[in-house]
Amino acid sequence: MRLTRRQVCFGAGGAIVGSALPASGSTPVVVDIRSFVFEPAEITIRAGETIVWINHDFAPHTATDDEVNWDTGELEKDAQAAIRFDTPGTYPYFCAYHPHMTGTVIVTA
Repeated sequence: MRLTRRQVCFGAGGAIVGSALPASGSTPVVVDIRSFVFEPAEITIRAGETIVWINHDFAPHTATDDEVNWDTGELEKDAQAAIRFDTPGTYPYFCAYHPHMTGTVIVTA
């Protein structure tokens, strides 16, 4: 498995995207992708926290913001991507390959 390091800042979405895990001291929240479902489908975190999406399916998936302000990129089997959310708000997302797969990130202050 080869992961590339990407750091992209999005002002409107208030998210930082990357494949690296957050610095020590902060524990990421995990969203598992299994059987074409995001688990959990809805997750609430505080501003500044990180979510890690891990794909356990054989099919590739993404977690893509409805407004396309952030995106994990393609996640092959056992791949993962981390996104830190800095701006409070509600962020619905979907899989770009399988649009019926949806989830919501709720970021509180």
